[in-house]
Amino acid sequence: MKFKITLIVLGIFFISCSNDKKSTESPKQFAKIKSDLLLSNSTTKLFSNTTNNDTLTVLINGKSLLNSIATFKVINSNGEEIFCDTISTTQLLSPDYRTANSALKDVQIRETVANLFTTEEYSKYFKNNL
Repeated sequence: MKFKITLIVLGIFFISCSNDKKSTESPKQFAKIKSDLLLSNSTTKLFSNTTNNDTLTVLINGKSLLNSIATFKVINSNGEEIFCDTISTTQLLSPDYRTANSALKDVQIRETVANLFTTEEYSKYFKNNL
């Protein structure tokens, strides 16, 4: 008799622990996020006024460096976007590299973005007409 009761209790226990028919779990949904951000660089500088620093950012978006867009943004100290402009990344190439092969052009674009804020070079892309 004890053996039958033990079997029934174990059976009920195993059935109640089964996850086959539980509806309490919601199905998980996965979103596939596509990001085509290739490069970015950012700095804080006095730009739109002489008292507060602004955040200057360059973002390169696209499928490849030579077929992408460079976006230049300025965000003021209040978090407001005060400047946004886009150009083709081929416009970042210096005249010496315009006839170079694609590998050299890629390297030159990467170097331009990486070193953009180390000199006053950025001023030709970020127009301070605010």
